[in-house]
Amino acid sequence: MKSVIHVALFLFRLGVGGSAFVLAWLVSWLAFGVPLGLSFLSGIVAGIFTFFGMGWAFANKTIKNSGLNRSEYKYITQQLKDGKEKIARLQKVMFSVGNVLTIKQNYDGKKVAKRIQKIVEDEPKRFYDVEEFYYSHLDSIVELTEKYAFLTKQPVKSKEIQLSLSDTRHTISSMSKTIEQDLSNLLANDMETLQMELDYAKQTIERKKDNPPRKI
Repeated sequence: MKSVIHVALFLFRLGVGGSAFVLAWLVSWLAFGVPLGLSFLSGIVAGIFTFFGMGWAFANKTIKNSGLNRSEYKYITQQLKDGKEKIARLQKVMFSVGNVLTIKQNYDGKKVAKRIQKIVEDEPKRFYDVEEFYYSHLDSIVELTEKYAFLTKQPVKSKEIQLSLSDTRHTISSMSKTIEQDLSNLLANDMETLQMELDYAKQTIERKKDNPPRKI
């Protein structure tokens, strides 16, 4: 959804910038008698200025609405970009293991990671609720899953490799539970707000039952 909005805004800026180019070119040429070459150049300048000016204005409004300052927003955006790449790595090796239970475990872990990523993309300020996920937990589960996938592809399974596979599998399971807890922590405020709204709605209903409207 967010990518669709970005494309729509880009096309809108492109359309307005193109209109500014045509308008500035024709007005300077026809109304003010500026030579064709110079009027065309002025149109290009107007179009570029409009296109990038609108981009800056939209970006500035997005940052303002996020409740973050520019440096915080830039930093979190970079963390989200890195997180997206790591989740893509997780998805890449997800089905490259032969163990069905491990595949399901990897799939569940990836699904939770994507959910966290989506929530923070929509509300960047919530990054601070799951900093450990981006600083540590996501890295760990990606590296462990890649290591596990690498070991399962080896033609010879020595005792040491078998022990390492077992240990890695259990550690991945623990990390999956850790990122599930990250998601729970991220949703804690939403659950608290929802409970408050439910309690208020129930109280309103009870008050109406106790004080029915009078018949005229």
